[in-house]
Amino acid sequence: MQIKEIIEATNGQLLSGDMEYDVNGFTQDTRKIESGNMYIPLVGENADGHQYIAQAFNLGASSIITAHKVHYPDKNVILVKDTLQAMSDMAKYLRMHRQVKVVGITGSVGKTSTKDMIYSVVSTKYKTLKTLGNYNNHIGLPLTILRLQNEEVMILEMGMNHLGEIEHLTQIALPDVAAITNIGTAHIGELGSREKILQAKMEIVNGLKSDGTLVINDDNDMLHTVNSKNYHMLRVGQNEDCDLKAINVELRLEDSYFDIDYQGQRYHVHVPVSGEHFVYNALIAIAIGLSLDIDMNLCIAGVEHFELTKNRMDMIELKENIKVIDGTYNANLDSMKSSLAVLAQYPKRKIAVLADMLELGEYEQALHEEVGSYVVEKNIDELLCVGEASCYIVEKAQSLGLINAYHFKDNHALMTYLDEMLEPEDTILIKGSNGMHLKEVVEHLKERV
Repeated sequence: MQIKEIIEATNGQLLSGDMEYDVNGFTQDTRKIESGNMYIPLVGENADGHQYIAQAFNLGASSIITAHKVHYPDKNVILVKDTLQAMSDMAKYLRMHRQVKVVGITGSVGKTSTKDMIYSVVSTKYKTLKTLGNYNNHIGLPLTILRLQNEEVMILEMGMNHLGEIEHLTQIALPDVAAITNIGTAHIGELGSREKILQAKMEIVNGLKSDGTLVINDDNDMLHTVNSKNYHMLRVGQNEDCDLKAINVELRLEDSYFDIDYQGQRYHVHVPVSGEHFVYNALIAIAIGLSLDIDMNLCIAGVEHFELTKNRMDMIELKENIKVIDGTYNANLDSMKSSLAVLAQYPKRKIAVLADMLELGEYEQALHEEVGSYVVEKNIDELLCVGEASCYIVEKAQSLGLINAYHFKDNHALMTYLDEMLEPEDTILIKGSNGMHLKEVVEHLKERV
């Protein structure tokens, strides 16, 4: 992106530098600066990036945008009113002025794994850029777009905590294809109801191109209600009226198989990871591939070569054939249930180590109790919980007859108990919100390797 384009995008003022200079990358983090990059000093709650401008130049940055007048006559310096807004403006400009298709994805759970599967499908035909990690907010999404080089498709994940946030992101991304994985209970504490969550997620279509396509999981009760004549719709799932219908679903310990019924033809699909939720991810990925004119067989091949982002249900093998399913990245009701369903498939003793799902507000007790009910429904052998809200999981499970259900005051007490009770061939699921720090339990168990 040339300096003159950045000035046009931001309505900025060139204080010094070369209008024809082509910036080779963008970052707001001085630790990630490479030679020739533009440094974007953002103002946060605890720090102002402007104080690191000199450091950025010393580390090799060639250019900056800045909300303060600074004097670096041998560098490219552009004065803007607000650096955060300018970053968004630059990203939107780049998206509008480059020949690239954009896929936008949101949902209560499964955004990252679905994004990775879409990438695996789309990259069978096109040079593809995707959101790294969970760079899915008002900072991460523009930075992802600004990584664009010669890619033909961008896959952009969009997250939110409140109404209006996806609206902002979709107006930057302007997707050609949008997908909503599901409407669950994540952020229900902030939004107040699943109806409001649906409203927030549906904001993604506000930036959708006029001839764009919306892909939805039609088996989700909230998404099933969505209808519109303003854009094309592709419904996926196991419901009878889906455009891409999964039939003959076979869930195994390590992978899954199913057939797709599409336009009167059937296709066989192998998903190289376990769990019914990945069947839905595959359906969404294939639907998006088809909407981008990728042959069905290529789409299926992309699914088969899918690789899951680390820390999203990693399997760790310990000595004595003990297995640990690491689901510590985050947790909400839907991801808890999906993870427990995976655990339930294992043949030997099944142990669920669960911590609090955070930010549920007035729904905290009811949703944790629902997890407790699901633990019993799935015939989990032992339930170990830590955290204030997780006591509701234990109490509900106990009330339904699960004797081996225990609550621990902290992670240390939990780890001590695990050390004493683990047996050969146990399978352990460790799942909770990131703020519950269950990763330290995983790391403790890994010492048994």
